[in-house]
Amino acid sequence: MRLRNFMVIKSVLRGGVADPESISPELMLEMFQVGNRRGHYRAFLSLLRHAKSWEQVTSDYRQIKIPVSFIWGSEDWARPQERERDRDLVPRAQMVTVNAGGHFLALDKPQAVITHLKDFIGQSATASK
Repeated sequence: MRLRNFMVIKSVLRGGVADPESISPELMLEMFQVGNRRGHYRAFLSLLRHAKSWEQVTSDYRQIKIPVSFIWGSEDWARPQERERDRDLVPRAQMVTVNAGGHFLALDKPQAVITHLKDFIGQSATASK
């Protein structure tokens, strides 16, 4: 029930960006309202209960056969060693770190994400020819 408190949600969301101005008050309110929809709280708790399986699934990363690019914010919640481990597990994966970006990188640095995705898609298309 604590997560249904707007002040808690606001703190979590602001903690996920490098620049608190990246999340508008309107978006925070909308995310809070969506999180209060019927059944969402149970689904969220289920997600948290299965967190251990997130680590277990990394054993399948070596089987990935398609191009992969990890795009991280320099201020992401994931530690640098976790990011490197994931990249090392995925064959031929690329990794980019965007300065002054948080966990919600598309909110902090949308243009950087778009640029990196376009570059990656272009490289992948060229390599497949």
